[in-house]
Amino acid sequence: MLKTIPKEITFDGTFLYITWKDGFQSKFELLKLRKLCPCVTCMGGHGGSIGSATSHIHEISLISWKKIGRYALNFTWNDNHDTGIYTYDSLREYSEKNLI
Repeated sequence: MLKTIPKEITFDGTFLYITWKDGFQSKFELLKLRKLCPCVTCMGGHGGSIGSATSHIHEISLISWKKIGRYALNFTWNDNHDTGIYTYDSLREYSEKNLI
């Protein structure tokens, strides 16, 4: 679907920016994006509770990102976390609903 295909992805010290192929622009605060990590550990798997793995984080830096196939992004954070796979659909939804 054209709506959820990124055209350009950039980041600075505070935000991740995505311009989608349909022209829509998203701006994500990095700390909020990190706290919404969809990996099993951050989502409360392995006996934890949702948010317990990220509640102590008050500052974060994005080291790098990479595309996962044609459907998602993976981020490497300065806290050495890199297991979350953020789908384009979920990122677009977060942006459209102002969840981030």
